[in-house]
Amino acid sequence: MSPVQAIAADLVELFDDGIAPIYVLDDRRRIVFCNTACARWAGTTTAELLGQECAFHTPPETLGPAAIAAGLCPPPKVFCGQAETGLISRREPDGRWIYRRAHFFPLDDGQDESTPVLVVLDHEDRPGPDLADMDVAKSDASSDGALHEQLRRFRHQMAGRFSSESLVGTSPLIVKARTQIELAARARASVLCVGPPGVGKAHAAKAVHYAQRDPGPLVPVSCAVVETNVLRSTLRALWFKYSTVNESSPTLILEDVDLLSPEAQSDLVSLLRADPLQVRIIATSCKPRDELVVLLSAELVCALSTITIELPPLGERLEDLPLLAQAFLEAANAGQVKQLGGFTSEALDQLLAFPWQGNLDELAQIVREAHERARWGEIAAGDLPDRVRWASDAASYPPRVDESIDLEEFLARLEKELITRALRRAKGNKSKAAKLLGLTRPRLYRRLIQLGLEQDEGKGPDSDARPAPRE
Repeated sequence: MSPVQAIAADLVELFDDGIAPIYVLDDRRRIVFCNTACARWAGTTTAELLGQECAFHTPPETLGPAAIAAGLCPPPKVFCGQAETGLISRREPDGRWIYRRAHFFPLDDGQDESTPVLVVLDHEDRPGPDLADMDVAKSDASSDGALHEQLRRFRHQMAGRFSSESLVGTSPLIVKARTQIELAARARASVLCVGPPGVGKAHAAKAVHYAQRDPGPLVPVSCAVVETNVLRSTLRALWFKYSTVNESSPTLILEDVDLLSPEAQSDLVSLLRADPLQVRIIATSCKPRDELVVLLSAELVCALSTITIELPPLGERLEDLPLLAQAFLEAANAGQVKQLGGFTSEALDQLLAFPWQGNLDELAQIVREAHERARWGEIAAGDLPDRVRWASDAASYPPRVDESIDLEEFLARLEKELITRALRRAKGNKSKAAKLLGLTRPRLYRRLIQLGLEQDEGKGPDSDARPAPRE
């Protein structure tokens, strides 16, 4: 063994025997060293952690080596050569989450944005605050790690119950939707998920299914593209199979049920009449329940909507947008070499000014595009697609409000001006003025009274009347 190898071996032995938890990531973010104290703190073994890749994201899964490695990942700026201090987390067997402060030391200047990292943990754990204490709306959401920390603690408190990014947030509307999902999961009643396109209705339907105690098979069917005979055979096969086999009942998800053909509606109603509890149905619709009655039979709507879950559009829950954008960004981190930590305040301002006609699907697409364009670190305003910047620029110039034109008032003003000029030219002589205007004298006199240029002697003084102008 060479002297260098001997020194390295002595260092490894020294670190491994130390009481301070230590681990090392290589330039590909893989754990290449983890001492016994660190593995013990993480609740696993060194063998399970070695080779795990640390991505800067918050997975909905909270157990297993991959989830542990995600909790050990340094902030992306560390891989660029910048030393940082932050929190890492682990889950206790009883479900509690424990945090410990970690010191991240890059082992290179980070010019190639992929430096190895040495991580040293403090000696004592620290509890994490509640989700209510991490209100992005009351703090600087763009500050380093603020959104990541809130997302991580949100995931921890949800404990994997809501894995979809579309259900992330603390706004009253999405909290109500999550409560409805949990209530629906405890019952076997049919469920209707409604909301505009792109709000995550299919994700909510799957959340209801997988949150059940014994979920059974899941069969999604798109009513927009499936042919009537295919849907009919699928429905009948499910009913007949699970009426004779002692297995967990399946869940049939009817996506876009508002597009269901009349023939398929009839088949579904007949099967529900025969055995309404054998197969659970969760339907999604872009139309609200009261509009579905026009498109579907009233009996079918009642059968499908025992429980109704309303998914709000993104424009009605903008307070959740920073956290949603962070969730989509971290989902992109998990599948790519490039790691980004968050957004600049200017980028978040532009996202908040966007109209979001496509709701969460559009937000996810825009974050993916920005992730591809950004360099390591964070997403800046210039990394966002042009359409976001154009919308932000347009929002800074409020639309011009066209003033309405009152035609009768305009013509009255014009007529009043012409009569005044005619009287001035005629030096107050109404007969001459009437002649200049092509009117009879009685008609001119009536108009003078109607326009407030002359008092009506038969009705007394008029508050708006004034003498005809004379020279």
